[in-house]
Amino acid sequence: MDGNATTLEIVQATLYTNTVAGGRYIDIYGFQGTDQVLEFHFPAKIGDFAAQQSFDMTTSWLTYLTNDGANYPGDYFNSTSGTINVTTCDTINNKIVATFNFVGSNTTVNKTITEGSLNISGITHQ
Repeated sequence: MDGNATTLEIVQATLYTNTVAGGRYIDIYGFQGTDQVLEFHFPAKIGDFAAQQSFDMTTSWLTYLTNDGANYPGDYFNSTSGTINVTTCDTINNKIVATFNFVGSNTTVNKTITEGSLNISGITHQ
């Protein structure tokens, strides 16, 4: 983030039906210790999904959080541009592989997240 390497200690992925988006969706929450630092929402399929702030079957919503998201909106840097490229989305064997980059904004400050990658081998099904 902003040129500093970050490694998540805990990642939680959930597969569910998103009625707003109109299909199966993946939510991913990433933590360093007990503090949440990333939150991703994207369709449960392979593809490139533009990082925006909407729930549909063609885009993603990516967020970087500071301070465990204690202060809204100041701690929430929601995606205004960028992409998540999902190369593996195997909901039977519970595996997700993706790369991502995005610019997140809390409406006054931008944070740039580059060279991100996910390699997840566990998905909760709802």
